[in-house]
Amino acid sequence: MKVLNAYFFGFWAWLVFLIVVLGIILCFPFTSNVRTTRLIAKKGVTIILKVLRFKVRVKGYENLTDASSILVANHASYIDPIVLSAVLPPQYAYVAKKELKHVPFLGYIVRKLGTHLVDRFNARKGAQDIRRIMTSSQELDSIIFFPEGTFHAEDGLLKFKLGAFVTAVKNDIPVIPIAINGTRKMLRSEIWWPSKVPLTITIFPPIYAKDVDNGAGEIAEKSRSLILGEINEPDLKEKSFP
Repeated sequence: MKVLNAYFFGFWAWLVFLIVVLGIILCFPFTSNVRTTRLIAKKGVTIILKVLRFKVRVKGYENLTDASSILVANHASYIDPIVLSAVLPPQYAYVAKKELKHVPFLGYIVRKLGTHLVDRFNARKGAQDIRRIMTSSQELDSIIFFPEGTFHAEDGLLKFKLGAFVTAVKNDIPVIPIAINGTRKMLRSEIWWPSKVPLTITIFPPIYAKDVDNGAGEIAEKSRSLILGEINEPDLKEKSFP
């Protein structure tokens, strides 16, 4: 009976997701700016979570700032951006791998949402992408990075890449660490059948470059330590994956 219930919930979850996402996409051609597009997406993913009765607890919401900032979060599942979009204001732009622009429908969605796409394999192009993101962060947008760069089915926090933290230091804007709990169990990598689990988002106080001695590296270590202490998963900083 438990297996049947799990399959029924998985089928129901994907049906709700596809219907709501289709509705969101149909609204996109009529939006006048990126903020409006993100607001529509935020309302849509909030509806998904409510209809499926996922419990999302947010701690530290008061730590978000009205000014530009860079948010860094652990990456555990495909569902991470959806959950964060439901709980964060619409001024945040994601940073994602450039390969997404070639995925049907998904490429259109990330472009409409103002997502910053970066090259992970070409160092020169990757540096150009970071400079473009730095220019954006000097304007009204705040930026969300997943500094691990990817995720795996295995529990644990990977090593952080420094791009987000260098961007923050060079633009003199704060870094706000965010710990995401539950999404790996909700939709684990390589498994496409979602499970119903409670989700917790913990937003830590901003970290400013003026408050550290060793710039981007120290901010990265401090952010990673805060996140690691909250998610109750092993430290995979020294582990390499094929």
